[in-house]
Amino acid sequence: MKIKNIVGALSFSVAVTGCSLDVKMYDGVMSEDISSENIAELTYGSYRHMKGSGIINNGFAFREYGSDDVSWTGTSNGSTFKIYDYTRDIATSNTEYAWELGYRAIGNTNLVIELVDALGERASRENIILRGENYYLRALCYFYLVNEFAQPYSNNPQSNPGLPLKLDSNPDVMSLPKSRSTVAEVYDQIVKDLKDAIVDMTLPAGFTPKNNNFATKEAAEALLARVYLYMGDYGSAYTMADNVIKSGRFKLEQGERYAKYAQWLPEDNTETIFAIRHVKEKDSNVGGNMFIRIDGNGYEEISVSDPYLRLLELYLDENDMPIDLRSKYVVKRFVEDGVKDFAVYGHPDKKYERWTFVYSERETKAAGYKYTQLNILKKDGQFVIADDQAGNFQSEYIQSEPYNLGKRYYVLAKDGTKYIGRVEPKVFDAATKHGKMSQYLVYAYNKTSYQEEYKLLYSPVISRLAEMYLIRAEANAEKGEVQLALDDVNIIRRRAGIPEWTIENMQTAEAGEPKDIKKIVEEERRLEFALEGLRRFDVFRKRGTLDRRYPGSHATSAGDRFLEVPYNSPAVCQFIPQAQYDAYPYELEQNP
Repeated sequence: MKIKNIVGALSFSVAVTGCSLDVKMYDGVMSEDISSENIAELTYGSYRHMKGSGIINNGFAFREYGSDDVSWTGTSNGSTFKIYDYTRDIATSNTEYAWELGYRAIGNTNLVIELVDALGERASRENIILRGENYYLRALCYFYLVNEFAQPYSNNPQSNPGLPLKLDSNPDVMSLPKSRSTVAEVYDQIVKDLKDAIVDMTLPAGFTPKNNNFATKEAAEALLARVYLYMGDYGSAYTMADNVIKSGRFKLEQGERYAKYAQWLPEDNTETIFAIRHVKEKDSNVGGNMFIRIDGNGYEEISVSDPYLRLLELYLDENDMPIDLRSKYVVKRFVEDGVKDFAVYGHPDKKYERWTFVYSERETKAAGYKYTQLNILKKDGQFVIADDQAGNFQSEYIQSEPYNLGKRYYVLAKDGTKYIGRVEPKVFDAATKHGKMSQYLVYAYNKTSYQEEYKLLYSPVISRLAEMYLIRAEANAEKGEVQLALDDVNIIRRRAGIPEWTIENMQTAEAGEPKDIKKIVEEERRLEFALEGLRRFDVFRKRGTLDRRYPGSHATSAGDRFLEVPYNSPAVCQFIPQAQYDAYPYELEQNP
């Protein structure tokens, strides 16, 4: 069989700075003679399109920077900052790369699918498995693209515009979609592709599954579970998640291995279902360069947010340090470690002398939110304010109350205002540590860096087993199966080393009031998947409002406009990049 076509897989070159990207979505290298023997090589090309500056890495800025788990501590105003503060930019290189290279990957998967289809009965079992991998990758691209460039499924999916659905490799202009399919139509195609992927990648006897650097049946089921979750189809989400759990192929990492999750190669990680494999020679700076600085690499300009830390640090040990295993991903830049210290995992065995009670407040509308650090001492088992600010509060003691099976600290101002905060060794402000803004504190994050103990190297995790447990928990919560939901939540909490939920202790956990099972699941998802690109979608898919009333540059750059972002705000999705919009041969409806 011979096909004359445009192949975007074998090689392509792209400018990595500025906006000089070729705007032809399906352009690539011309190949005159492609036979079935090239199917494996072309499939590697599909994976290669997922790396570099494409939908995985550039799309990550959209998926995570717009959450309420992050706080920008600097003064940057580049393209990713406009994603962070929701002001958006119609001509940004970040969204340009995500759109362009996402569609290039789709074009390549289309070709492989067509090649295998054309073989008919002559297609080998290996060919069919490869077709399944391309169905999966096409679904993944469309899933990421529709979430970035269209309104959430929770907001009128039958009428809101989604994406141009290109499902063949024909490069002719006349074959391009003449309009954007609706969000619902795009989701329907994603579901169809993933179902086809599951069928194609269901292995006959004698076949060994590929490792987790490649799409597999379980990877397709895991992604489909998430897709169904976003669609509100909890029964189907449960089935897919349950299938992955019961496959027996994966198990949760524990202890130190979990605390250093990003350090291990994907193929050596028992929890990862699918990851995009990155290597030292080519991908050393694709990890969390905004979250941490390692060996002189990275900016460490985005910290974890105050609301996230308050949820994470409800459980302390006898030395008043957090016990939740997930707190090891947060690297607080303590003053006693020195301004030049950038340890990847901090100094967990060190005893600190200078302690503070930290809370956030808003002084004026123009100034935004800031952190306030009160110096404290421990006296007879209680924390006492040890500086001249003590007179601003009703008591010199830091107050506490039971919350979420842990302890929550607060102070009461003279006017009765309650400030909920945390106790911790004194942390550097961003001005002293990085020359940034003094009202913010530096809380680095190592969860997306340091693979093989090498700088910022990271293989982005697309799906992992913990998500399947919490999808199953959410589905049970929606059905009113409270105990079953708690059982799965507690599997995750047991691994984290924090108190487990029971139906009895739920009754007083919300500051003395009953705790809703749906909120328990939501908060556990937030703790477990911080900075993995899921949080903003968890808020919007449930028709919620993202609350960003906390310290961070978003509160000064955009003022009040995006301190609270409802799920149906135009700002929850990006504009179609202007260059792509202008170059498209048909009129596409632009996002408002």
